[in-house]
Amino acid sequence: MKKVLSVALALVMLFAVCVPAFASQTITQPGDTAVEVMTLTTDVNGDPAANFTVTIPATVSIPWYGTTGGDSITWSYTSQLNIGEQLQISLNKTSGEFYSDGENVLAYTLSGDAADAAYVTADEVESASRSTAVTVTGWEDVPVGSYSDTVTFTVQVV
Repeated sequence: MKKVLSVALALVMLFAVCVPAFASQTITQPGDTAVEVMTLTTDVNGDPAANFTVTIPATVSIPWYGTTGGDSITWSYTSQLNIGEQLQISLNKTSGEFYSDGENVLAYTLSGDAADAAYVTADEVESASRSTAVTVTGWEDVPVGSYSDTVTFTVQVV
């Protein structure tokens, strides 16, 4: 019984030695053969690792006469891009008009991040929250109602 148990234990120990033998990275002592090192790369299209997420609200509600302290569009981004790349985020306009029925309009201007100039991230790996200020004028010149307009964000990797 002891001999059978000894042989079984010896086989188990041999199988345990096999696991490190099949590792994907080989580390050797100086003077031995070269070290095999795995390298992660991506291609121009960003496969498989480069990515980004920009979160922009679908709607922004502004109360009549605005919010104390000002109104804004708050947006955020997270990026992990290839070396030398950044995100560029821009708006399609810096001013416009909110329309209610075609007759009544409220003028507005956009300022700050992505409005005054295209916003470009500083690094390839970055995460932040930004805001673009919305200033509405002419509240007292139009009837109270629901006014709306569309602002388009453009996101590019540069």
